[in-house]
Amino acid sequence: MMKSQLKSSPEKIQEEFGKLWQVVCKLRSKEGCPWDREQDFSSMKNQFLEEVYEFVDALEDDESSAMGEELGDLFFHLLFFSCLAEDEARFTLDHVLEQIRAKLIRRHPHVFTQPDTISSAQVKVNWEQIKRDVEGKEYASLLDGIPASLPPLLKALTFGKKAAKVGFDWPSPAALMPKIREELSEVEEVLEVGGERLEEELGDLLFVAVNLVRLSGFEPGRVLHRANEKFERRFRFMEETAVADGSDLEKLGLEEQEILWNKAKAQLG
Repeated sequence: MMKSQLKSSPEKIQEEFGKLWQVVCKLRSKEGCPWDREQDFSSMKNQFLEEVYEFVDALEDDESSAMGEELGDLFFHLLFFSCLAEDEARFTLDHVLEQIRAKLIRRHPHVFTQPDTISSAQVKVNWEQIKRDVEGKEYASLLDGIPASLPPLLKALTFGKKAAKVGFDWPSPAALMPKIREELSEVEEVLEVGGERLEEELGDLLFVAVNLVRLSGFEPGRVLHRANEKFERRFRFMEETAVADGSDLEKLGLEEQEILWNKAKAQLG
């Protein structure tokens, strides 16, 4: 049985969007909320990132209700930033919306101005060409345009993908393994010394490991996310088992903790 399609009414969207904008502006007004009036771009930055990750969590869990709620929180933050900008005479919300609408139309000529059936690969080629030839976004380096504040794991993945575009890459995951062993050996050499050299070598090892994941066809963030979840399940099991046995995990020796860990692996996978 096919799922019934949900379709928003353009008129209803316009109405609700306007109402939300009015609420946000009210919160920032003199008659609004003192906390909201105190906020600025800097204070809202981390809160916005937190909301983004909460939405990603809902995506990972495939929870439709939670996804909708978290999207609402994101809409609030986007409008709040726009309200801040208007208060500081930086830019207006209508200008923001007009800019993104025009950009989407400009970068999708095969849909809006010159209808054509093309592959997704060609869409990406056209996208970059339009950025360069039409919008004048000429980059001196392939690495230009990558956000400086991108999370390190994602930035390492992006660097690897960019370098691969010009052939600067390992031909296969197996071909990268000697580099992994080389970096691990360099970590071992300075492990006892510590300090900045160890920090540097650990960074090199992590960077190469990210590219091993990429070449293996996986997304590093998701791979690490699953590893974190597995560790959390096993560790919680250890804690619960220790309590059930009338003890406490922190009171157990390492050998006893290892026994619980192996038990968790056997039962939980």
